[in-house]
Amino acid sequence: MNKATSGIAAITLAATLVLGGCKKAEQPGAGETGAALGDQIVVDPEVTGDAGEAGNVTLSPASRAPQAVAAARKSAAELAGGLAPLPDAIRGSAAELAQAAAQAAQASPAARAARTDCSAKVQYSRDWVKKLPAEFPLYPQGAVQEAAGIDAEGCTLRVVSFGTAVPSEDVIAFYNTMARKGGYSAEYRLDGSDRVLGGRKQGQAYVVYARKQANGVTEVDLVVSGK
Repeated sequence: MNKATSGIAAITLAATLVLGGCKKAEQPGAGETGAALGDQIVVDPEVTGDAGEAGNVTLSPASRAPQAVAAARKSAAELAGGLAPLPDAIRGSAAELAQAAAQAAQASPAARAARTDCSAKVQYSRDWVKKLPAEFPLYPQGAVQEAAGIDAEGCTLRVVSFGTAVPSEDVIAFYNTMARKGGYSAEYRLDGSDRVLGGRKQGQAYVVYARKQANGVTEVDLVVSGK
């Protein structure tokens, strides 16, 4: 991957900060809504394992066609009930947003007391895409690259990485709307080439990284934690 941060790497880094370590790392639904999302989950033929050349996520030509992009954007707007305008982004590090998600992943008092690194305990499976909260679904027609999560040992964490031909700003606008409708706060940052959105609601947190790759595909890391 490029400078951009993969979701699990971001949470691992944040967890290191939470645990008081000093090592720095290179940043490499439920119910009716969940059922409706089943038809929107795409495993693109060219994103069925490792990323493409130079670590880039690749999409099939059909997924990048203008009509496919328009359909995905329309589905996102319908799912969100209309997209709210994005606030002006704050330029600077989004590390505290990742740190908040790492802390929220420690869902039990015992995990918090032990400062458990929940990111080190995740299990990798595309099934975790279906376990995303209704407020933070996979972006319509998103091509899943990797998914992981845990609901054990006092940890609650989901991480999904995917690609889309929809511009990164549109992806962030979708999650900004979904987060605010779900009662979460939303803070928007520009961290280098990454657009980052994160926030909290009581013991729950999320952070979304979106970036445009050199091949034009938007790579997204979605992290949701806590309960």
